Amino acid sequence: MTEAKINETVAAAVGGAFDEWAAEHPSLAAVIDRIRLTDQTVESLRSTDGYRQAIAAYHRDQNELSLLGELAELAGPILRGILGL
Repeated sequence: MTEAKINETVAAAVGGAFDEWAAEHPSLAAVIDRIRLTDQTVESLRSTDGYRQAIAAYHRDQNELSLLGELAELAGPILRGILGL
């Protein structure tokens, strides 16, 4: 997997976490700058040990689906933390 593909996977995981949150909070989601929020979440996610472990596991196992799932699980709490929830 290239660095660009990893970036796409991270963005997809964060986007999925945002979509789940937005379904629960549609009024708030409508007024939030999704791109900026996604960028903040990606930046925070990349600085976690969980992210580094997920990437290391991917490089070891080459399992893209597993990487996406792990990143999605990590992204949700970070996103909610940034939103103050």
